[in-house]
Amino acid sequence: MRSAPGGTMHLKHRLIAILLAAMALLVAAFATMGWLSDQRWSQRYDEVLLQNQRIAWDKLQNENLDRQDVLAQQLLEDAAIRDLAAHGAGARIDALLAAATRRAPGLRIDVFDRQGTLVATTEPGIDPQPMAEVRWVATASGQSGAVRGLSQVAVRQYQWVVVRGFDGGALAVGQDVAPKLPELATYLGGDIFLANMRGAESVGTRAGVLAATETPIPVRSNQAVTVQLEDHNREPRALRIVSQPVRNPDARIVGALVWMQDVSDRHYADQLFSRTALAAALAFAAMLAAGLVVYLRHAMEPLARSVGVLNALARGATDASLDQGEEDAEDESGEIARGVVAIRSELLNLETLRQERIRTRQQQERLIRDQLRTLADSLDLASREEILAALGSSAETPVSHAPADASAAPTNHLAELAGILGRMSGLVTNQQSRLLKLLRELQAAVVTQATLASLQQELEIARQMQLSILPRSAPDVGEVDIAATMIPAKEVGGDFYDYFPIDDEHLAVVVADVSGKGVPAAFFMAISRTLLKSNALFLREPGATIRALNDQLCAENDQMMFVTVFYGVLHLPTGRLVYVNAGHNPPVRLTGTSAALFPRGRNMALAVMEEQEYTEGEVTLAPGETVVLYTDGVTEATNADNALFGDAALLAAMKAIVSDPREVVTARIPEQLVSAVRGFENGAAQADDITVVAMTYRGRRL
Repeated sequence: MRSAPGGTMHLKHRLIAILLAAMALLVAAFATMGWLSDQRWSQRYDEVLLQNQRIAWDKLQNENLDRQDVLAQQLLEDAAIRDLAAHGAGARIDALLAAATRRAPGLRIDVFDRQGTLVATTEPGIDPQPMAEVRWVATASGQSGAVRGLSQVAVRQYQWVVVRGFDGGALAVGQDVAPKLPELATYLGGDIFLANMRGAESVGTRAGVLAATETPIPVRSNQAVTVQLEDHNREPRALRIVSQPVRNPDARIVGALVWMQDVSDRHYADQLFSRTALAAALAFAAMLAAGLVVYLRHAMEPLARSVGVLNALARGATDASLDQGEEDAEDESGEIARGVVAIRSELLNLETLRQERIRTRQQQERLIRDQLRTLADSLDLASREEILAALGSSAETPVSHAPADASAAPTNHLAELAGILGRMSGLVTNQQSRLLKLLRELQAAVVTQATLASLQQELEIARQMQLSILPRSAPDVGEVDIAATMIPAKEVGGDFYDYFPIDDEHLAVVVADVSGKGVPAAFFMAISRTLLKSNALFLREPGATIRALNDQLCAENDQMMFVTVFYGVLHLPTGRLVYVNAGHNPPVRLTGTSAALFPRGRNMALAVMEEQEYTEGEVTLAPGETVVLYTDGVTEATNADNALFGDAALLAAMKAIVSDPREVVTARIPEQLVSAVRGFENGAAQADDITVVAMTYRGRRL
């Protein structure tokens, strides 16, 4: 079905669709009514089948139960059964039951005492299952009537049971249901089955036939269904399966009675009739729809031609017109045709006015564009090119005298030029703002540059002053060789080292690391170094010297800074080194080609807490042994992956330095260790100050 422009259906198509939908609804309504009627009659038919099944079953069951009841009453007239406790009663009962079964073959007779215990039975076997339940025996013993009904004796065995009581117990007479089912099947027609509580076939006129249909049997409700069986080797069949619950004397459901009939002929005949009726109804509806479509097409042709002319006029094709004489018609199509002719005349007038307006607007656009090009010359190069490119993209459109497409909106070049003018205004404003900002930044940069130059000059002076207070040369003692280096992380640092003689036989050596970096750490370092040297020359012992220094630094420490220190005093004649490690990294002791760390100190860093005791340590150096002191700038150096250099790498580097004792030069050890650290950093920035002091004990020289 073709749609009108914009996705809307034509009126003709909408009318056809509405009529077809109405017919479809009418057909669906009739079909639904027919289906509901069929369902109603089918339900009534099912109710009749269930009723017939129940009547036939009750009739067959009652006939057999009545016959069993008569036999039970006859047996109870014998005194041997009524007196179970009498001497020889068992033999008499067996003889009586044997005679009864000969008269009524196929029956089973059980005798129970008051407790419901099976006393005698005609059922062969060692321990046969009783037909009657204990409560049936108790009920029959307490009344004059009989308890009767269906009993499931085994998984695949149902029996009709009559239980009559007497003073000493009860007598039960049972009839197997399976041999009686063919009678019911003959009466009803088809096959009869009994299904257990799981819905599975137990007994039937043809074993396995019900199970082969794989039809679920509801045990606790009635059911009437038609099942279609497809067999490649046989014709398809339709089976009518009717089932309803069966109950025992307690009114409990013990299974389902199933009636199965072959209704193939009737079922497929009904299907053929339904399909034929449906096909006939659909054919009639199709013929009616086709007739309506043909009629509507013929009736709507004039309207379609008018719509076509209107569409052409909407596209600007003013040369489109109706056929000669269509506007003279007296019906609705003639009225529409006359309206179309009037619209065409008005459109021709509008087109003339539109062309005149376009020419006037283009003259205005040309004047504005020339003025904008003149103003663009005052902008910077990038802004000027942007404006000129925008002016070039909004090129002047020549006037076309051909019919225009009315559906297409005319390009508003005046609006584009207004937008370009707005952009130019913004560009001029931005250019002025950038110039003012650059001027302010230039002024600030000049001031900052002057301040930075002054600060750099002051920092350089501070760095020179800091380096000037460090030892410039090795001490004038022949027993040791000392070399040191310090590399600040900034212009000035917080590390320091020193070595100085206390007297003719003692040499002091110290390495320290002040918390933080930069100028504050440098000032605190200078104070710490001055106080340390003063206390060392006066107190002489390392423990007392560090204790006094800690108290002095704690006294006026408003900045809450602290310093780690390794301070040792070497006895030159013997090589005995007494030291205090106040929170500092343990030095490395080089002996031959081996390297080992000093024991880690347990003393607190300085300037943390007053009146602290500092424990001394002691080692004796053999001639040729070297002690390497350093700060944490060595072990905490990091590479690009933020991995630490660490103690293991430190010991490895020291072992590499002393791998050939003949090549070991004390003066080169600090530089070699710094080179190892730089190789590990692999270009990463230095994070902390690095200080290394190497001291080799040579012993007393003759």
